[in-house]
Amino acid sequence: MDLSLVLVLTIVADLLILKIIPEHRRVARFVFMSVFFALQTVLIVALIGSPLRPTFRPKDLPREFWLQILACIWWILAARELVAVLALPSALRKTTIENKILSDIIAACIYVCSALAILGFVFALPLQGIVATSGVIAIVVGLALQNTLGDVFSGLSLSVEKPYDIGDAVLLEGGVEGKVIQINWRSTHLRNSENDVVIIPHSSMAKMRIQNHNAVTARYDGNLSVVVDSRNEPEVALQILRQAAMACPAILEKPAPSVEAIEFKDDRIIYNIYFSTSSFASAEEARSQIITQLWKRARPGHHSSDAGPIFFFGEEELVDRLSLFEPLSAEEKKLLSAKVVRRHFKAGEQLLVQGVTAESVQFVFYGLIQVTHQREDARELKLGRLGPGDSFGKISLLTGKAADATFTALSSGLLLELCSADLKPILESRPELAELLSHVVTRQQHLLTVLGEAAIQRVVVEQTDLLSRIRTFFRLNA
Repeated sequence: MDLSLVLVLTIVADLLILKIIPEHRRVARFVFMSVFFALQTVLIVALIGSPLRPTFRPKDLPREFWLQILACIWWILAARELVAVLALPSALRKTTIENKILSDIIAACIYVCSALAILGFVFALPLQGIVATSGVIAIVVGLALQNTLGDVFSGLSLSVEKPYDIGDAVLLEGGVEGKVIQINWRSTHLRNSENDVVIIPHSSMAKMRIQNHNAVTARYDGNLSVVVDSRNEPEVALQILRQAAMACPAILEKPAPSVEAIEFKDDRIIYNIYFSTSSFASAEEARSQIITQLWKRARPGHHSSDAGPIFFFGEEELVDRLSLFEPLSAEEKKLLSAKVVRRHFKAGEQLLVQGVTAESVQFVFYGLIQVTHQREDARELKLGRLGPGDSFGKISLLTGKAADATFTALSSGLLLELCSADLKPILESRPELAELLSHVVTRQQHLLTVLGEAAIQRVVVEQTDLLSRIRTFFRLNA
């Protein structure tokens, strides 16, 4: 059998097998590629001798042309093999992040050298004239593509200095912030918080001040500005803002959040909340959680402007702020407000122990509380934290059910408490309120089942069951 046909068959088999092997299995692809290249080298040497000094038969022109084509293909395969050898270290480290710009330029240089070798060794053309002509062409092309070449060389300098890499979260001069998703020859692509792709040319990127959030660690340090009514004392506002941030699950406990007053105007004070999250992607979720937490403890200030400050309400507005008491009339809320009991606590104090019946609802006016649950296997699970504006004990208030978690103070603070005995006269005068209250609590329980659901299987309270418990507890069945 003609060796040239065998060589063609090995080339076809090489290409087919590389199509079958997935791209991510780079080591396997390299092994098969190297085995086939070694076989192809043996065959080409048997056909034309050394590829550097090939021997053809001038009298048999069709045969000579056919062997020249095979020699050209061998040089291309040799360039491919050399590129694969240079890429082998990153494949052995099993990393998907590599310097694409530098590797592409090296690969391009190798293929250009391969093309010159084909012209010089296979077709015996004088390379001096080709090189001189290519120099003139390069000057013309360089003048026509100044901006593009500027981006390419800026990209090379960035790839050497490596101020960022794929997957890093960066903040650029001018306020552009996002995650690096691609670095190519001409530009860097970022995905911002709105899930849009921002494309920045390398020539502009090289001149910018770049802040890399992942250069040292994946931790992201963010901030949120909050405008507070100046009628709130700064000491109280600073305490509530810091505790609200510490109660958010997306914010890291260490380093602890901090708050600073940065600007004072006649009717408002602007505060900055500084916090840390585990990654850049969770920063927006953390800001959302802070706003949600502050809403529980604040109301809009008395300003017509849409950008007016918030105002932290006082103790006398507690009953109006608790959604549990939405069904009550204004007079009934006023009666309950007079029954509110103040309870100061200190750090480390157990405010409510799992299994103990409190028969009251507790509102966190300020302070930070850790919620834990003791499993039957003696494991203690942390379910989350409560901060200013949160409340606990709604089910206990309405049914007398024992607490299913332990509440421990992490800081000093103030609880506002309402007991079941204070609610009983109202329910006795208006028994229909029991159904309304059960509906409110059931809706809240369904919304809060996500709290600790990965760690503990929570019992979902059905409205009919809860309504029956309320009537039994307050003896309203008659």
